[in-house]
Amino acid sequence: MKRKLGKKNIRLFVLFSFLVLGVVGIFGYGIYTAMSFDHNIYKVASGSFTYDADNSYVNLESEGELSQKWDKKYYLSVKDKSKSKVIDLGNDVVIYHDNDMNLKLYGTNYRIATNGDVVFSDSELEVPRNTSPSIFKLADRRYLVVGKEIATEKKGIDTKGYLIVEIDKSGNALLLNNELNVKTLSTIVLKTSGFDFDVANEKLILNNKKTIDLKKVSGSSNQYVEPVKETKVEEDKNKDNNNNNNNNNNNGGGSNNTNLNAASGATGSAGSSIVNNTSVNDAVKLNIVKSAFISSVAAYTSYIDVYYNVNDPKNEYISVFLDVKGTDGYEDRIILNKDLTRNRLRNLTPNTEYSISFGYTYASQGNTDILLEDTSNSFVIRTSKNQTRLDITKISGNRIYYNVKFDPSYAFDFATVVVYSDNISIARGAIDVVTAVKGSGYDGYVDCDGEFGYEIVVRLEECKYDGEPVEVDIKSKFING
Repeated sequence: MKRKLGKKNIRLFVLFSFLVLGVVGIFGYGIYTAMSFDHNIYKVASGSFTYDADNSYVNLESEGELSQKWDKKYYLSVKDKSKSKVIDLGNDVVIYHDNDMNLKLYGTNYRIATNGDVVFSDSELEVPRNTSPSIFKLADRRYLVVGKEIATEKKGIDTKGYLIVEIDKSGNALLLNNELNVKTLSTIVLKTSGFDFDVANEKLILNNKKTIDLKKVSGSSNQYVEPVKETKVEEDKNKDNNNNNNNNNNNGGGSNNTNLNAASGATGSAGSSIVNNTSVNDAVKLNIVKSAFISSVAAYTSYIDVYYNVNDPKNEYISVFLDVKGTDGYEDRIILNKDLTRNRLRNLTPNTEYSISFGYTYASQGNTDILLEDTSNSFVIRTSKNQTRLDITKISGNRIYYNVKFDPSYAFDFATVVVYSDNISIARGAIDVVTAVKGSGYDGYVDCDGEFGYEIVVRLEECKYDGEPVEVDIKSKFING
């Protein structure tokens, strides 16, 4: 006798079937993901330049190998002296080399042609640097612009070859290449000989004025919205004109002359009254012309370049300034020249965060003896790490050979090499600071007395930068096993 399945059993069976299908699907997707990445290993020449996943620059001093793992990220393996290290370069990689006429791209990217065609690539791609300008979308809000000359209209940004553009959700941009690391704090348009790139709006503007919306290529999480232009002033102007016309019609010629004088800012009681309450033309000037803000910044090892713009046709800003605070205790207010566009903050600590605010003072409208203060924009930026290196190159008998290579943007005026054996100082050596700044650095050696212990450490000490002592932790270690 056959027994019918109950409704409960049927539901359990269906649920079990879906669970099995789900597990099989997840397992299959895992296998697909694990097998679908790029299995090639690419050689990267010594002297190549790129950025890691955190946008810190990487300059290869020896040959490396680039490979993609199952997480779709590219990893660079390099062997430096006797050490090996692996650097996470992220999902999209751009590699530059001075002697190579081509850039090398790795990972998913879309080349946008000037006719609107999109060419997809997901493996190694060589891009000529000296041909007609081109643009690639590397990821959401991340682009590569290639061209002989790449600049903004006022040359605040002026570079060549290529430029990586990473846009935040507010429309600001981080600009990166082998000679540039700049964060913009206002909307910019990058210009090449073939097209303009409206960064905040992610629009490609061709020479024939045709516009290509790059957000439509694989989508965008950009939340930037063009500010609405002020129309209230124009409405008030129309109202004033209408009122003046009505008054003219009602009062005759005498009133008409008074209104004309007042509107043009002429002297007399009527004119003075309108000027004190800010005339329409003055209001338009204030809304459109008057401005003060930081346009971009560039951080280096011991200094930060701040680029700013001040438009003050009526000289209403009493002063403009930068307020700077660092996590190292640095704090200062720097008064700026309104006629200049750049200020360099010097003597900063490497690898340190600094908060920079752009402010201005102006007279109170009710009482010109009272000064008011306001801030237009502010941000936090970190100085670069000190790239000075000290390496033990050889040990022969009681002689230790070493190489010192100074960071060119943080070159010491003076430094000494000190050798420690099991934490005991056993020798000292001088450094030619002029040679240490050059490409290959300074090669020297010291003779040590007695036998070496288990741990040998060569350390930089007594360092001075711009005549002032600085504390550094730069050393090289050798285990005498």
